[in-house]
Amino acid sequence: MKYWQYIVMIFVLFGCSRDPVPEDSYFITQNDYNNAVDELPEEIFLEDSLILIVLPDSTVSLDIDSVSALDSMIVLEDSLVVEIDSLIPPEPPAEWKFIEIEIQGSLYQSLAVVSDVEPDILGAHCVRNLVWEMNPWRGFIAGDSVRILYTTEELPRENMVVAFEYIPVAGSSNHSFSGYVFTKTGDNWPSVWQPDGSELVKLLDRSPVRTFEEITSVFGEPRGNHTHQGVDFKAPLETPVFSVTGGTVLRTNWNTRYNGYCVEIDFGGYSEVFLHLCSIDSAVSAGALIEPGQSVGTVGNTGISTAPHLHYQINGPDDYAIDPYLYFSSHRRVLGAEDMDRFQEQVALCQRMMGE
Repeated sequence: MKYWQYIVMIFVLFGCSRDPVPEDSYFITQNDYNNAVDELPEEIFLEDSLILIVLPDSTVSLDIDSVSALDSMIVLEDSLVVEIDSLIPPEPPAEWKFIEIEIQGSLYQSLAVVSDVEPDILGAHCVRNLVWEMNPWRGFIAGDSVRILYTTEELPRENMVVAFEYIPVAGSSNHSFSGYVFTKTGDNWPSVWQPDGSELVKLLDRSPVRTFEEITSVFGEPRGNHTHQGVDFKAPLETPVFSVTGGTVLRTNWNTRYNGYCVEIDFGGYSEVFLHLCSIDSAVSAGALIEPGQSVGTVGNTGISTAPHLHYQINGPDDYAIDPYLYFSSHRRVLGAEDMDRFQEQVALCQRMMGE
């Protein structure tokens, strides 16, 4: 071996034995990105280097088990695709408004601070939600809070409440709860759902209407010098109405100035009553036998009524009204997996608007 070869070998040995410095790290150039990768090294092990391997050819596979590196990072081109728009949360509509009130007196009195909507209307719409978990007429305690997200936009759905949260004052026996408006797959109308995906509104197991916009009034609601004696289903004109129990028709169209077109069907000493109808089926007349589920007529706005709806009532043998929710069983639906992602997005949007 010649003399100069010994000198080169000595320089190489000393150079390879020294500690690595940042300049020794391997940096990929643009040419490296453009060149096809035929194969990967069997093992990668560098303590002080950052290794970036880019595979432009999607046919090349990577066996992760073959990689051993304490401080290395391996990135596969196109392995992570991020839509920029997906990182930007949607903005709530400009018509959405938020208010938080502390109850002093009634809900309606406490809403007097609202200026862009009629407080009595917003209060009535809130009551339709609150009624499923508390008594919104007599159950409030001074110091309770209600947080309301509502819309001033005209929507097909009358109720302007988008989301709400009830927070009882410390020491109260009431419990907090909240609801968010969402349309379940297959439903014609939105309903109100709790954060866990269970419906806040209770549905009768046997109902006189198969589709409706909202239950606007429940049994026992205060009405001046009396209380409401049935359940009101808000629905479009001419929505079909069905007998729940079946039985014998006792009468039709009595006291029409108040009831509008109406039907009463006897079933074993009890009776079901339908008020404010638009029309009555020709087969429904006094003495006629009606099967359970048979059509009775259609939803109307007749008699003392301010909007299309069905008043449904159960009378006992003593002719006193009975709450249909006590006579029939009821249930709450739960959102399926196909709806939960969309619903949680709606909840997050509402909570962001409500400052949560």
